[in-house]
Amino acid sequence: MIKPYPSNWHRRLDFMPPMGLQVAAGAANLELYYCWTHVTIEEPSVPRVPREAATEFGTIKVNPMFRNVVDYEMGSLNPRDGISPVPQKEILTDIVNGLGGAVRIMGNIPDVVIRSRGAVEQIPKDVEGLPAFQGAENLFYFQNAYANFIHKVRRSLGIRSIENPYRFMKADLLRYHILTSTNDPVLKKLRSTLKTEYVVTDAAGWSELGDAGILALERARMKWWTDIGQPTTFQIPMDHTGIEGQIYRLLRRDCLVVV
Repeated sequence: MIKPYPSNWHRRLDFMPPMGLQVAAGAANLELYYCWTHVTIEEPSVPRVPREAATEFGTIKVNPMFRNVVDYEMGSLNPRDGISPVPQKEILTDIVNGLGGAVRIMGNIPDVVIRSRGAVEQIPKDVEGLPAFQGAENLFYFQNAYANFIHKVRRSLGIRSIENPYRFMKADLLRYHILTSTNDPVLKKLRSTLKTEYVVTDAAGWSELGDAGILALERARMKWWTDIGQPTTFQIPMDHTGIEGQIYRLLRRDCLVVV
């Protein structure tokens, strides 16, 4: 397993964890070497869902915590162990077919939310000439989803200027005509952010890429639903367990968010 790179480096943040929105927005062909999702199914269909079943690409398992949620997992956690990447649109179809149509539909979007994913992409042309990317053809990156604690953090820190990703993502989904209604049910699924844990290539680890190399890379492959976060670490004692995370200054949107 590849360790995360340092927490004080820049990070790519993806504010659109529903896989159906990813497919609709233009990331249908993004190839994943690993994927773990939560899938909500219609209550009447729960008894017909097997506790564990193999699909074409992965495995569906009943979630032990929630009666109407199943987990879908495919691929390998280590991109250097030999991988068989699958496009997101094919993974989404695999999940829906594997559950026999029992997946809950939020508006027109299947209720499939990414919890972790590992993706593989070609090195962007804008950075392939940089020393850190010499000899490399592909990059691999891994992301985990982190819940949105915006209201608790605002109250605890007293920083009202921290932005809620839900607000700008809702506006963007309407602006780019991915959704047509401010009341679309899938908006309820914009409750987390996919934060990049590591980026490596097939020729170099993250320590060789460095923060500057990763920043250049992320600038070269920006999407409208993503941004680059410049981090500041914080820790807030709360409810005996506390909340740990980072405040990020988003380079494109020029605002503060918490992940």
